[in-house]
Order: sequence, then C-alpha cells, then structure tokens
Amino acid sequence: MTTSEQDLRGWQAQISAVASGFIGDWLEAQHSPLAIPMQLRTQTGALLPDRASIQTALPDARPQLALFIHGLTELDTIWRYPRQPGVDYGSLLAEERDFSALYLRYNTGLAIADNGRRLNDLLGMLIRHWPVPLERLVLVGHSMGGLVIRSACHQADHDGASWVRRVSDCIYLGSPHQGSPVAKLAHGSAALLQAMPRDYLKVIGELIDLRSQGIRNLTHGDIAERPDERLPLLAGIRHFAGIGALGHRPGHPLTTVLGDALVRPGSAQGQNEPGWQLAGTREFHGVGHIRLAHHSDVYLQIRDWLS
Repeated sequence: MTTSEQDLRGWQAQISAVASGFIGDWLEAQHSPLAIPMQLRTQTGALLPDRASIQTALPDARPQLALFIHGLTELDTIWRYPRQPGVDYGSLLAEERDFSALYLRYNTGLAIADNGRRLNDLLGMLIRHWPVPLERLVLVGHSMGGLVIRSACHQADHDGASWVRRVSDCIYLGSPHQGSPVAKLAHGSAALLQAMPRDYLKVIGELIDLRSQGIRNLTHGDIAERPDERLPLLAGIRHFAGIGALGHRPGHPLTTVLGDALVRPGSAQGQNEPGWQLAGTREFHGVGHIRLAHHSDVYLQIRDWLS
C-alpha cells in the first residue's frame, strides 16, 4: 500500500470516527459502512480474538496485558505520540514493564452500556484464547473510554465472567464520571430551544437533539441501562484517575472553570460518587483533554501506578 493510500484510509477512518460519535447509533441501525464495529487492534491492524490470530499477531504474548480504550469521536490512534512513530503508552509499557498491549476501536455513538456489554463479551473471548496464562489485565480509558471500562466491569461482575477477576488496575484519563459540561450544554440548549415560540429556534433545538445516545450518556456520566443508576467502582480492583488541567499551577481559575477544556476535575475523579475509592489521582497541569492520551508525564505516572 502506498503512502497516499494509507493517508486516504486514515482520513476515511477519522471521518467514520467523527460520524459515529455524533450519530453512531443511527448509522448502526441503518447498517451504514460508516458505523464502526468494535474490534481489538494492535499497532498494525485489527486482531480477531482467536488463538491462531493472537499467536500470529503477538508471537511473544505475555502474562500481563494492557488494553487502551479511546473516547468519543476518537480512534485507537489517539494514543500515538506525535512525530514519534510506533511510540505510545502500550509500546512503552511493553518495553519497560513487560506488558503486551492491545487497543480497542468502537462506535462511540452507541449507549455506553451497549459498548460495555460488547466489551464484556469481547474480553471473554480474548482471555479464553490468550496463548499464555494471563496473570494481569490492566484497562486504560481516555474520556468516554473510562466509562466503557466501568460499564464492562460491572456487567462482567454481574454475569460472573472470569476475565474481570484478572483485572488488577483501571486507569481513567479525563473520564467524565459525573458528566461533561459540553454534553450538559447541548442537553440544556436543545430543551431550551425546543420550548421557544419561534419555529426556526425549534428546528435548531431539534437538530441539536439528534445527537447520539453516547453523547447523551456523557451528560451525567451514565454507564448503566437505567440513567438514574449510579454504580460504585468495582471492588477488588485498584482505580486511578488522571485529571487534565488547562492551568499551569494548582488551583488555577482556568482549571476550576474549564478543567481540561471538556471535563472538570470533580467529574474526572468522581467527586462525591457513592462507593468511590480511588487508589490514586494526579492532576496534570497544562495538559488538555486530548493530550492526556499521549503525554510523557501521563505515561510516567501510569508506569508508577502499575509498579
């Protein structure tokens, strides 16, 4: 494949990711090719969760596995360091902490509980066919990805799935456990405009209200089937929160108001959530929401948490 063909495929994938984020539930209902199927991936491509495929793609599969899960409208490529080909948190953990690394790609427009259910099933297949005895599974989620992790773990615990007993650590990077102000703004704006007497304002409100179920779930950080059900962190697992901060010092008013630009600190650490016990938190000053997925300081903290 030529470089231009690779670039074209990359752009097509990015367009699909954005479209899936905003209307992914509708795209799947229409059987659109733009609807992204959930799949495991290595740095080089998709991975089927069967023993032969895993052994071919990962001939040196290790007893420790880290799975990285992206956020809304993103792809697994969000983890790559800019201008450093082949470098991401997974490759660094493989080199420095003897981990195998995989990455999830999924339709972020679906309800978080739906993606959690699919991830539960997918991890069940993966762990059954892992070529060596798996001793440790680490889940790292950026933004919405952290909520998908929590949903999958709870569904696995409810179903008695064996893979969740191998999870040692869950790391949430900029995850809106109590919702995102951007999603809340969209929710409030749609309701307000639809109540206006002017027809053109109603139309604008209806257009905003077309947003996907995945985006709707980000209004309050819903991870369960029932939107009013608040689930605690799963016991027996260490949970860590990485918090982005636009300000370059603690207590900066920019961070207080805007957080990392999309998620405020209280939401990122699940402040006042029932049954919420974090093993560690870290605020990364001067690191915005997207950079949480590929920043050297964040990696060093992940490495220390997993020591």
